[in-house]
Order: sequence, then C-alpha cells, then structure tokens
Amino acid sequence: MQNNNISGLIIGQNTIYLDKVASTNDYLRELLSNFKPLAEGTAILAEEQFQGKGQRGSSWVSERGKNLTTSILLKPHFLPLAQQFALSATIAIATVNWLKRKTEQVVTVKWPNDIYVNSKKITGILIENKLKGSKIEASIIGIGVNINQINFDTATTITSLASLTGREDYNIRDLAHELFQAIQQEYQILHDQGPKHQLSRYNELLFWKGEEKPFLIDGIKKTGIIQRVSGEGKLCVLLEDTLREFDIKEITHLIT
Repeated sequence: MQNNNISGLIIGQNTIYLDKVASTNDYLRELLSNFKPLAEGTAILAEEQFQGKGQRGSSWVSERGKNLTTSILLKPHFLPLAQQFALSATIAIATVNWLKRKTEQVVTVKWPNDIYVNSKKITGILIENKLKGSKIEASIIGIGVNINQINFDTATTITSLASLTGREDYNIRDLAHELFQAIQQEYQILHDQGPKHQLSRYNELLFWKGEEKPFLIDGIKKTGIIQRVSGEGKLCVLLEDTLREFDIKEITHLIT
C-alpha cells in the first residue's frame, strides 16, 4: 500500500471529555455534520452515557463514572468498501490484546465484535461507517468496556475488570488512553499489512471456534461448529456436515 495517510496519527491526542451524553457515537456524528472537519484520531470520552447503542439495536447501559465509554474517529480511506469488516476485526484485536494485559483469563471475540472473558461479555463495539462512493470516508468507533462496575442487575453473562480482579479503583482516563494506543498499533498494522492479515488474526481469537455449540437459526435451536469468519464478515458454521454463512441478524449464540 503506497498511501501512508496515517503517518503521524495519534489516536486520542484530541480527546473531548464529556460529563454526560446520550451516545458518544451520536455526539461524534453530530460534530462531523455541524462543524469543520475533525482530525482523524479525535476521541470522545464520557463520564456517563445513558443511551448507548450496541449490535442488533441493543442498548448499552452503565453506571455513571464506572465504565469506559468512548467513540473514536478514523478515516480509513485506504480500505476498500468490500473489506470494511477488516476494520471491525482490527478494533477487536486491539481490544483483546489490551484486555489480555489486564487479566490472566481467556479473552476472545464473540462475532462480530463483542469481547468476552471466558463466557461473559466485558466489551461491546459498534462501528458506523460513512461511505463515499466505493470508499469509507469516515468511521465512528464506539467502544464500551465494563471497568469498575460490579452489579449488573440479574445479568449473569456480563463481567468487568473489577469483577475479574477484585479492584474497583481503575482510572478510566488512563485505561482509555492505553486502549487508544493499542488501537493505533493495530490500525497501523491494518494499513501496512492489509485486511487478510488482520482477518487471520481475528479468526484465531474467535469465541466458540471449533466447538460444538447451540445457536438459534430461523427461530430453531440448532447445534453447529464455528469454522471462521469470512472476509465479508459472515460467520461460517458447520451444520450437519454443511458449511453455511450467516449475517449478523440470521444467527444467535445461545449462551447460558
């Protein structure tokens, strides 16, 4: 790749700190729409987010001041639209690697981009791309990480750093900038080595890969074995000796 357009990029160098916001992704999108162009790497970091969004239209709710809620602006002009999933894979890899430095437990990516420690979710990622022709003009990378919160109502499949380590005094801003650095390193790798390289690494981190597990498909419980995720971001599952590919709304992991 000849276009070295991310040279000098420092993710989080321009960080906008907010006390309270409905959604960091929505806030960043409004900034992009209403003001002069923002520098790539601009980040929003909120003390409280009360209308955070996740995959499949789900919500992301967290206690005030206890979790990491951020959105980052990237401009991956070098990435073809058909390979946009590689950006999602890159953010997931960065987040997994960062979390692996915080816990000795198993950290994986539940397709498409939730991060799990063992069988519990610790991070949600939502990427929204603004397209221009066949290229990605801008990407808003929304990330929510459970940090100091230990109570999650009746949810039994959610965890946090505090729950894993027994610490409840993590500095959210310090952790955010560590995460920014991890993302920057992986974003550079995506730029330099390309989508196939990142997809291969992503597949090595895949939750339930190679295991016989239950899924919900067309309202019916079925047992299958995850093989990989394709370059288009589809989940490839072996079902009764047939390899099938699924989009995000077509299959659900049945986690108990």
